[in-house]
Amino acid sequence: MRESWPRPLHDSKGPIRADKLDGAAEGMGEWGAETRALAAEGLVPPDMLTGMTLFLLSTQPRDPARRQEIPGGAGGVAGGVWVRERFTIHRPLRRDDAFTVRGASEGRHVHKARRYGTTSSTTFNAAGERVATNLTTGLLSYKVQDGLADGVEGRAPDDVPAPQPDWSVAADNPCRAELAALTPGEELGGYPVTVSLALMAARDTSKPDNPIHSDPELARRAGLAQPIAGGSHVLAFALEPILARVGHHALLHGACFDVRWKSPVYADRVMHPHARVTTVEADRVVFAIDATLEDGATAMTGIVVVPLA
Repeated sequence: MRESWPRPLHDSKGPIRADKLDGAAEGMGEWGAETRALAAEGLVPPDMLTGMTLFLLSTQPRDPARRQEIPGGAGGVAGGVWVRERFTIHRPLRRDDAFTVRGASEGRHVHKARRYGTTSSTTFNAAGERVATNLTTGLLSYKVQDGLADGVEGRAPDDVPAPQPDWSVAADNPCRAELAALTPGEELGGYPVTVSLALMAARDTSKPDNPIHSDPELARRAGLAQPIAGGSHVLAFALEPILARVGHHALLHGACFDVRWKSPVYADRVMHPHARVTTVEADRVVFAIDATLEDGATAMTGIVVVPLA
């Protein structure tokens, strides 16, 4: 029988574990003043809201027929590696909010002998308001599987409607004046950041969802030379210069992100997070963001659109 798509997933309930949120702040080291300011206010930082689909996947019942790529990994995401995230943050989320995440597996595809999965999700706060809309694409296994032919089951990632900026909440952004005062071409960040194993372990906590980010042996068994920084961790360093420039609430009111992770950031490597203002118009500000490694490789690249009232 042919499998039907999309496949609804079991709802997941918040809040996010307190140690995970504390780890997100601690894992920024000396480069995370704005992330820590949000934590002090009891708010979930924007980089953590990229992970609502992964929160959903990590709480799914385990499939006993599926071999877990990484022992100790959580739920259906064990062994997975994030490669693209498209998401919108509709409003701030308090760290103690009993939110609900609803979503579905949209499809799977094979490209260059690697398997990928695409999952959509929507997060609602305890009051029933939308907090985040996510469309996530991840590797189901980091290892190449020789002889695996390219193909698609269900919907390919670009066939699923992507989240869009939410202009309906733009007026709630307390940083509109600072955003509107930006100048196209303005460069933010660019400084060196050492993504140490200690910072990665702090973010991953003692109960990691995917230990390829903090455990050298389990990373090796997954096909990695050593632990790699999580996608949201890399993104956090690139968002920090934006928050420092225009205010730490700036990305929590309708901002839309399209982020791709291209090269792994191995433990104790130096990267340079960077943001550039590309567009300032009456209704929006657009940033191009990236993180580059010392050898010139691009670890992450993306676009952030912040709607203005």
